[in-house]
Amino acid sequence: MCPPLIAALAPAAGAAGAASGMSLAIQGISAIGSAVGAISAANKQNEAVAQNAQSAKDAYFMKTRQANLRVLQEQNKASEMKQDADLKALKSQGTAIAAAAGGGVQGANVDQLINDFERSEGVLSARTDSQLKGMQAQNEMEKLAFQSEATNRINSMQPVGFAETLFKVAAPIAGFGIDYYDTKARYASIDL
Repeated sequence: MCPPLIAALAPAAGAAGAASGMSLAIQGISAIGSAVGAISAANKQNEAVAQNAQSAKDAYFMKTRQANLRVLQEQNKASEMKQDADLKALKSQGTAIAAAAGGGVQGANVDQLINDFERSEGVLSARTDSQLKGMQAQNEMEKLAFQSEATNRINSMQPVGFAETLFKVAAPIAGFGIDYYDTKARYASIDL
């Protein structure tokens, strides 16, 4: 026979045990929900990281192509300027030779005048080449800046690692496990 105090507490302990069991079930469901939520959040973060990286790469390639196109256009413009200068020099030389021949002039003066036209065309070509080299160097610097910008964008978002995800999943489940065994141990001590 049970002592009267234990007999009186037994129904109360049974009701408390049922309530405790319900509480543990709710904690278990909550722990599983937290674990699933952690996995879902990690997957969403990793998808966002991948999209960010692809966007940064696309932007880099687009900016690089635009910069290269600008340099190509400048090269074409420089080539046309040099051809125009060459044609102008040839016309001037032809005009000078024709005028000299019509006037009966020959010799060193005509040669000096023709050389002046050639030098003038050469100076313009050299300046154009120099400007073009400067633009090409600037273009290379801009492409390095674009690359750095893309790298910074990619590095600004980090994927969630396996260990971090595992900890976020294991923490609620482990907390539930500890609560479960603690509650069971407390009620086992009441069941005499």
